[in-house]
Amino acid sequence: MHGSNARANSRRLLSLFSGCGGFDLGFVQEGFNCIGAFDIDPVAISTHRRNLCSEASVADLTSASLQNIASFRGIDVVLAGSPCQGFSTAGKRDVNDPRNSLLLSAGRIALQVKPRVFIVENVPAVMAGSHRKYWDELQAMLCGAGYRCAVVRCTADRFGLPQIRARVVLIAIDRCRNTSVINLPARTEHSIRDVISDLQGARNHEPFCLGPGTRAALIAKKIQPRQKLCNVRSGTSAVHTWEIPEVFGTTTRVEREILEAIMKLRRRDRLRTSGDADPVTMSSIEKMIGRPVEGNIKQLLEKNYLRKKGKRFDLTHTFNGKFRRLSWDHPSCTVDTRFGDPQLFLHPGEERGFTVREAARIQGFPDTFVFEGSRKQQFTMVGNAVPPPMARWIATVTSEILK
Repeated sequence: MHGSNARANSRRLLSLFSGCGGFDLGFVQEGFNCIGAFDIDPVAISTHRRNLCSEASVADLTSASLQNIASFRGIDVVLAGSPCQGFSTAGKRDVNDPRNSLLLSAGRIALQVKPRVFIVENVPAVMAGSHRKYWDELQAMLCGAGYRCAVVRCTADRFGLPQIRARVVLIAIDRCRNTSVINLPARTEHSIRDVISDLQGARNHEPFCLGPGTRAALIAKKIQPRQKLCNVRSGTSAVHTWEIPEVFGTTTRVEREILEAIMKLRRRDRLRTSGDADPVTMSSIEKMIGRPVEGNIKQLLEKNYLRKKGKRFDLTHTFNGKFRRLSWDHPSCTVDTRFGDPQLFLHPGEERGFTVREAARIQGFPDTFVFEGSRKQQFTMVGNAVPPPMARWIATVTSEILK
């Protein structure tokens, strides 16, 4: 081994909230030596050990301490991929979610270890609204301990991945080191077809097609690429429940006109300052339609297309997108822990959800990386992981900082 790889191989890495090791894999690929990895999930730790031949251990990091903390003091790099569920806009965004404080637990552990570089990864929403207090407190903690902080926003398409995943990375550097200018690579155009069209015989690739004639299969059959089942938006990307009568029941032309009017009115005639939409009055429906609708409303209530809320009416199905079918020729939406559920994400060319290996390919895991546990556990590991190509780029930046 020669040159920069030889130097990198002598650099020691500690990983907190490591999961299955996507973040760590990128650093190992750049020659870093992972001397410790910790996560509360035993299956993730088993997967980490199997694929990275690491000294990974199951640990609850909420106490912001490690039993063998002394053995890690003064190492080169600490990575932290603490849970993002409490911050993510895909969830409830509860500011008091106990998982949010794990961001600070990672910082406290890092200050005990005193690495040369401390790196934190999370969703961009960690810096938005009232949730930002955790991010600000972390930065204040690190700056107070003598670190300089650089924050980088990046998307997966900058690292050759066919995915729109967005992340924010905080790089804290001890003040005895010069901070290099961090230049992100240029965005590249990649599609799902580029990575999941040749998976025959790959590990963790077991397709499960929807049963013919089932409710889910009948819905999926009506959803084209770049479309989703959605009653609360109009446009070509939305397929409404009243367009699938074999599943949700038949409607007349007048009833569909009323449903589409309610779809628009519920977002226009707002009662609250929060939320996406509100129930509407019969008078507002009649004003838009231009005639009495009481009898039609009664029929739609009986058909379960509408529900009554006080003296107002709302659509029964108000989700903003299920059975979202991805396109062969475009990037994927963010791979999350539910990526295998066909009621949420549909394969671009088959009546099924995605396999674990397809999700892993979109995340940038090599086929040699094998996921253990149940199918649900495997999707959780893939969805929670930092994409290895993104991690590898962060590793190269870290190497420059450590020179």
